[in-house]
Amino acid sequence: MSKEQILCEKQNSILERLDKLKHRLDQITASDKVTANQQKIADLCKSISLESQLVRVPPPYYDWKLEQRASYLRAPSKDHLCKSLIMENTECQHTSTKDPLNSRYYCIIIQYTSKIQANKINRFLKNLNKNNDLKFNLSLAPPEISQQLTGFEYNAVAPLGTNVPIPIIISKKIMELAHNGKVWLGGGEIDLKLVVDIQHFKEKMEQTGLKVFTSDVIFDNDSNDDEDF
Repeated sequence: MSKEQILCEKQNSILERLDKLKHRLDQITASDKVTANQQKIADLCKSISLESQLVRVPPPYYDWKLEQRASYLRAPSKDHLCKSLIMENTECQHTSTKDPLNSRYYCIIIQYTSKIQANKINRFLKNLNKNNDLKFNLSLAPPEISQQLTGFEYNAVAPLGTNVPIPIIISKKIMELAHNGKVWLGGGEIDLKLVVDIQHFKEKMEQTGLKVFTSDVIFDNDSNDDEDF
């Protein structure tokens, strides 16, 4: 074998190893691509003067424990990691979201460390409607309905920029967080996180005309209710 052939084989071997290394790095490195959806969320936050940051997470993110996720995001604790879930009042007699006191759908924001307790939301909404006979029976909306309403795939829901305005209910536990109230929410894509101050978020969203409630909506050990998500 000539020197040129030996050199060529070594070069090909190095290139092959580099390609494999790049593939492994791609699996643990967050994408730096700015998608149309990401730009949409960024532009919306800017338009309502909401201070925010959009952060990408790497593919293995959801395989990590909450503590690891918080560490990667540099969040103060796992309690600052939150998600938005679309819930449906199956007793509602219409499909509109225009009336925040009697909407067919609600966007519920909770911590990853907690679980939604539907009966608490039912009671909260019932108390807001003491003077009528409205019924409330909230459950998770089907994934296809959630995507239709929000424009975001299931498990990637952002609480703003949805296809239709949806009243929001924020867990009061989130509003009580320290560290200036900064939280990490879904950003509209599986690997995208929206970082905001939750008090500032509530204020700016309400300035757009959207109703944002705060209530105790999560499961606790003292409750006898068994509906939790």
